[in-house]
Amino acid sequence: MSVYMEKIEPETNCYRFYEIRIEPDLFAERSLVVSWGRIGQRGRMAVRGSGDRLSVECLAATICKTRLKRGYNAIPPC
Repeated sequence: MSVYMEKIEPETNCYRFYEIRIEPDLFAERSLVVSWGRIGQRGRMAVRGSGDRLSVECLAATICKTRLKRGYNAIPPC
């Protein structure tokens, strides 16, 4: 699962991206990997949590909902 979001506000020079990915880890569980930064640059990356599939998906949904409240728009995959 992967969700890519952008927030573009030219009047405030805000060009941001936020990506949430669920990836397998070494212990046969799942990890929540989050990347964020300015569009066109590499940005930052962090592992926000790990565990069983259901708990990681719940955490991903919470983070996604927070980003949508802050003005990000989900970009559908091509």
